[in-house]
Amino acid sequence: MILNNAIIVISGAVILAAGLVYVLRIVVLLKNYGLARPWIFLSAMIGFFFLGYIFIALLFLDIAMVPANTLEGLVTTIFFFGAVFVTILAILNHNLFGDIFGRGIDDTKAFRIFAEHIGMPPRKVMAMTRPEYSVACEICGGNVKYSVPELVRTHPRIDRGVVVDQAMGGTNYQFYVRHYCEKELREIPVRHDSQFEYRSHRPSRPV
Repeated sequence: MILNNAIIVISGAVILAAGLVYVLRIVVLLKNYGLARPWIFLSAMIGFFFLGYIFIALLFLDIAMVPANTLEGLVTTIFFFGAVFVTILAILNHNLFGDIFGRGIDDTKAFRIFAEHIGMPPRKVMAMTRPEYSVACEICGGNVKYSVPELVRTHPRIDRGVVVDQAMGGTNYQFYVRHYCEKELREIPVRHDSQFEYRSHRPSRPV
């Protein structure tokens, strides 16, 4: 029975090691955007759990790597930090889904963020833009409705949702309109002129 417990704990350690590999891949993806720090902390916690699992497996086999550690003490510590780990992971996923599906920003603040990004007074932006625009999606054939506040809410990093293109003496705005299309999130690049009127759009792409 004790041997079986040791094997199960070691199997758990192997699964943790696999999870650590994926977290380190996330760190590599996010480090260029300055978003990797919490995931680095998460990887350190997985490493801590891995060592804890190994120590527990050895204790089941009557091998005490650190004589002062008892089985009860290790289990208690792992339970506590397990709760911390789950909470951190939930926060990271909450922020991730907020970035994808939009944060709770009211219209006034959204217009202010948009106006600051394009270098125009908020009141002027509100006067020039329409309450709602629409564009056709070539994948689902639906009529995708969007507005400036929705554009801001779905792009916490506004520079990825609105690109200001100044060329040939004029200003154009490229909006990247997100919508949920046939079980996937897609983005339609829509071009607006200097008066924020629709000009054209390109085929959508998965986010």
